[in-house]
Amino acid sequence: MKWLLTYLSSSIGKKQVMGATGCMLVLFVLGHMVGNLQLLLPDPEAAQRAFNTYSYLLTKSKLFLYSVEAALALVVIVHLYMAITLKLQNNKARGPVDYVVSARKGKKAFPTFVMIWTGLALAAFLVWHIWTLRNGVYYHYINPEVAGGLVVRDMWLTTVEILGNPLFATFYLIVMLLLGFHMWHAISSAFQTMGINHQKWTPIIDKVAILCCIAAVIGFTATAAGTWAIVNLNPKAKAIIEQAKDPGYQAALGALSERSLDEQRIFAKIIAKNPERAKFIVEREKFRKGEGSAKFKGKKFKSKDGKEKFKHKDGKEKFKHKDGKGKPKRHGHKKIKEDDIEDLEETEVKNAEQPANAEQIESTEGGEQ
Repeated sequence: MKWLLTYLSSSIGKKQVMGATGCMLVLFVLGHMVGNLQLLLPDPEAAQRAFNTYSYLLTKSKLFLYSVEAALALVVIVHLYMAITLKLQNNKARGPVDYVVSARKGKKAFPTFVMIWTGLALAAFLVWHIWTLRNGVYYHYINPEVAGGLVVRDMWLTTVEILGNPLFATFYLIVMLLLGFHMWHAISSAFQTMGINHQKWTPIIDKVAILCCIAAVIGFTATAAGTWAIVNLNPKAKAIIEQAKDPGYQAALGALSERSLDEQRIFAKIIAKNPERAKFIVEREKFRKGEGSAKFKGKKFKSKDGKEKFKHKDGKEKFKHKDGKGKPKRHGHKKIKEDDIEDLEETEVKNAEQPANAEQIESTEGGEQ
């Protein structure tokens, strides 16, 4: 144990630990960048589905999520501690008088001299970025192709809402440039510190460092700029965001998230066909809790063959058969009872599980309107 403390207290030990933790952070940055590229899918609906699937896979296990976050925090803290300690040691060794010959005239590039400051700025941004995503507005999302149809968090909406802000998008681009400067020197320096310094391999490592730096900067800046353009210039994306942020829609998904997993999966198919039907769930929850009542509004409805099937006249409901005869129904002008809601809900489920008959009356749609 004594040898480990001696090693960590030495200058070379601090540099090697800082280099190793830096390499871990580079891998994290590149992986994060690749995951964010899903935001740039041409179809906003596909981008929303893909990004929420990716987000769900990362967060569905709380143990895995907290373990990764704890490991990342530990790596960042150790990396910063070693960097700050080395900086203070170097300043102490140099003393109050600067050298006559400036080190900037040597072969080292400008990022060498701003490493500590870009590192601190990036660490602050990382903390703020994680806090913003974890504690930002929680939007619900449901899709039969995501998480098996369960209600999950709409991280796509949270992310595009942030990047859609021009001020934050600009700030994000500036931070990514700082990341590029930091990575430019960090990668090659880390390998040299760990003893990988060879006349043949060092130039290759330097080129790989530059490529990684360029890839990260281009990837993140393209994601920020592309997401801003999609959110602000794409009509389909605007419509999806408006629908997803609708208070009634969010309230419906919030109520659905409290129901059984099987019910969530069934209603995922229904809502995928018509998001407005999600609000029907809220109405049923109000009846279950005894909060208020609702009425079906009288409207005319037509089946797929174009023939009129369902009429309300003066608050009365009448159903017309093909033979022209009709018989009154029990609801339509009356307050809906919970049994009626359950009957209509069962109809929705059956329609979601099997194709509807062309002659079948879509009474549930009438109930929603």
